[in-house]
Amino acid sequence: MRIDAFRQSIVDGIRAELSTKFRRRSERRPIAWSLVALSALFCSSANGDSERTYDITSDLKPGSLQQVQAIVEVRGDLLVEAGQNERQKVPLVVSGKVAYEERLLAVADNDGVRRSVRHYTDAGAEIKVGQGLITPRLNAERRIFVAQIDAGGATLFSPLGPLTRDDLELVEIQGNSLAVSGLLPDRPVRAGERWELNRELLAILVGLETITRSDVHGTLEPPDGSTAVLTIQGTLEGAAEGVASTIEIKAKVNFDLTRRVVTWLAANFRERREISHGEPGFEVIARLRLAITPQTESEALSDRALRDLPLTATAGSTLLQLTPQKGFFRLIHDRRWRVMLDRHDLCVLRCVDRGDLIAQCNVSELAEAEPGKRLALEGFQAEVLDSLTSSAGQIAEASQSTSDDGLRILRVQATGITSEVPIVWVFYHISNDQGRQAALSFTLGADAVERFAEGDRTLVDSFEFIPRPTPQEAKRLDSPPPTPRS
Repeated sequence: MRIDAFRQSIVDGIRAELSTKFRRRSERRPIAWSLVALSALFCSSANGDSERTYDITSDLKPGSLQQVQAIVEVRGDLLVEAGQNERQKVPLVVSGKVAYEERLLAVADNDGVRRSVRHYTDAGAEIKVGQGLITPRLNAERRIFVAQIDAGGATLFSPLGPLTRDDLELVEIQGNSLAVSGLLPDRPVRAGERWELNRELLAILVGLETITRSDVHGTLEPPDGSTAVLTIQGTLEGAAEGVASTIEIKAKVNFDLTRRVVTWLAANFRERREISHGEPGFEVIARLRLAITPQTESEALSDRALRDLPLTATAGSTLLQLTPQKGFFRLIHDRRWRVMLDRHDLCVLRCVDRGDLIAQCNVSELAEAEPGKRLALEGFQAEVLDSLTSSAGQIAEASQSTSDDGLRILRVQATGITSEVPIVWVFYHISNDQGRQAALSFTLGADAVERFAEGDRTLVDSFEFIPRPTPQEAKRLDSPPPTPRS
């Protein structure tokens, strides 16, 4: 019998009893007892509902398959340096969509590691910065990713090969599906009860590395059927790559009480992030819509498809590939490096470690030399010394080597002083038998040498020239796109 029908039968019985007692005066008894009984019945029922607890802890297991779709919309301003102690705001509008199949490999095991492998079926964005517009799309050859969360934070990489920075930023969005369980309490709760969110998983969910202060909390609304709705709200302060950020969160979460998994997340993030050495700051409002549905099978994520792929992160698997838009070379670098300038004659990168500027690298392609004729190490040292005359620089070491691809590499390391600050320079000259030449120079403070950890060698060892376009191809690439007919 339903509880409301049961209550009604009690009420009808009490009314009948009261009517009989009024008719039989000789047996009249105070009606207070009946009213008290009725009140006690409903109070008892209400207290029972308020005391009921719900288990909304996640029950995902390794091997589970799910489909994830995310839509991200961002509006606000980029903050860029416009001069000494001056900032300029540049309008920013982003519309992005990500969709992937996900197979869970580890879910908070004894080491606290969470890991999944994903097959991205869609990942693209439309980004408007000021009057400019770009529409990046995920490389079709890098659709398999591994997502991992451990004590060091969150990592995304492709076991199919190195990613570009654009590929990584397309998929490294707020709302990491491996971290959504961080919105849930770690114990059964009552409707209306509040709980504080797990800071480590919350940081990953909003795209930070650490949280220093947070009052973000969750509240369970009275469940309706098999779905529980959670309200998440509050403000947090933290940092990403050493840069301070403040985020205000308002979100709703749907939790399936039967399967004990999150199925929907709708969140608004109001964020202000400071300008860093490698990226502009921003003041934006981001809207995230994340849908997670169960899946029974995935050919792309089957045992057969994944059999020969490395599915755990290593130092090498997280390296990024850079192919300048206006250059004809390619290299690999760690994730601390950011491209600051990309021109036909110069590419500038900065190495930023936990918010600190560690080094700068300038890469230039040189005019082609006569095939087979190469610069000698002694001549390169003389050129380096000539460039250091204003810095009282001196050469510390010099060497010559040949790469596995036959490139000859000249390396000269020098020290000096600029504006009373001890500086270390590392210069490279790279050439091949066909006369292609390139120059790389690294500049870093003497106190940053240990943190830099010879970061120049990874870039240089991976350097390769790529074919230049033929005159016909170059003309086609430089020509404007055709105007659509009306």
